[in-house]
Amino acid sequence: MKILLPHVLVMDPKSPHHGQTVDILLEDDAISAIGSNLDSSGAEVLESARGRLVSPGWIDGRARCGEPGHEERETYRSLAEAAAHGGFTHIAVMPSTSPVRDSRPHIESLQQSTSGYPVEFLGIGSVSKNLEGEQMSEMLDMLEGGAVAFSDDHASIRHPHLLQLALQYAADLPTHIQSFAFEKQLCPTGQAHEGPIALSQGLSPIPSLAESLRIQRDLMIHAYAGGHLHIAGLSTAEGVDAVRAAKAQGQQVSADVAIANLVGTEADIVGFDTTYKLLPPLRSTEDQEALWEGFMDGTIDLVVSDHYPMDTEAKDCEWGLAQFGAATIEQAFGWYRQVNPSHEALERWVDAVAHQARALYHLGDCEIKVGMPADLTLFALDGSAEGQYSKGVNVPTWTQNGRAVGTILGSQITGL
Repeated sequence: MKILLPHVLVMDPKSPHHGQTVDILLEDDAISAIGSNLDSSGAEVLESARGRLVSPGWIDGRARCGEPGHEERETYRSLAEAAAHGGFTHIAVMPSTSPVRDSRPHIESLQQSTSGYPVEFLGIGSVSKNLEGEQMSEMLDMLEGGAVAFSDDHASIRHPHLLQLALQYAADLPTHIQSFAFEKQLCPTGQAHEGPIALSQGLSPIPSLAESLRIQRDLMIHAYAGGHLHIAGLSTAEGVDAVRAAKAQGQQVSADVAIANLVGTEADIVGFDTTYKLLPPLRSTEDQEALWEGFMDGTIDLVVSDHYPMDTEAKDCEWGLAQFGAATIEQAFGWYRQVNPSHEALERWVDAVAHQARALYHLGDCEIKVGMPADLTLFALDGSAEGQYSKGVNVPTWTQNGRAVGTILGSQITGL
């Protein structure tokens, strides 16, 4: 099958066609020609792509699915549809399901259950069995079964020795260990960022120290053990500074920030709307500015959706009883553009979600040039995502200024 994308603007800093308006011809699930006024004979011309921007397919570096165990919150199919609607062709899904994704059969089951979807699911296996932080899971077995990385998600990696062993074990493998930047034992009942708003609303605080303490511990263990450490969920200025210093010292460290922490602040929790009860929590404007600075200068490698869909029972209750998390995968790009509509920020978004994410998960190169796979996202710099495909009821209402228009992954075309 031949497909022609007419008159599209290439947004891909790594492409020789970056910034050019061209026609793109796809044939046999790959880019076969790029140029002006290409011959459309025998091709399906996607007129809905005309005038849109195109980049390599976006990858969401961290998302969650209710299936298995909480299908009322999200199923594989609803997550795939939501991700495609948000412009993503790949999603890295966390292991915090029921049962936990802590063995090769669980990884293989994920791949089998999601084959044929317009989005590729990248399975992240757990570092410890059942996320209990005690016994290391069979990481090599999971890696050979298709896992791309390892994390204990919000359970974090409580025992320093377990993190040391995991880093050493994975040091010679094409993978990395993710550690969530949160020391829960410092604030076991924490409900919101430690600041004037949490104080005024009587909410138990989550201090910045809970993040920096865990990051400093993990970085020291990494300096000793080696391997590749990924710090998940930076939310504070102190956290950004710590990662920046570690990179300057030559440590093999990467980091991500959730879209909510780039877009929202502690001011959003006024009124006790539990949609904005997140982990890491929404923090101060000073922290938000530091996160943007860290993301734009490359200290923070990725921006992720941190998608965490919930049902009504988990969120329609008083703040202290509500679960942490927001459903964010469909609106992430529009929110990002609203806060920073600059061309520099647009290029940084594409670099992060199209290239840095592929490097982190060892997925190979994907650029807008002849011979590369048909793995594309088409998007617009205005408007907002319409409708909702995620089952999550906990979608923030921040203003959007941009939207995904469609995705192409092999022979799968969504939205065009």
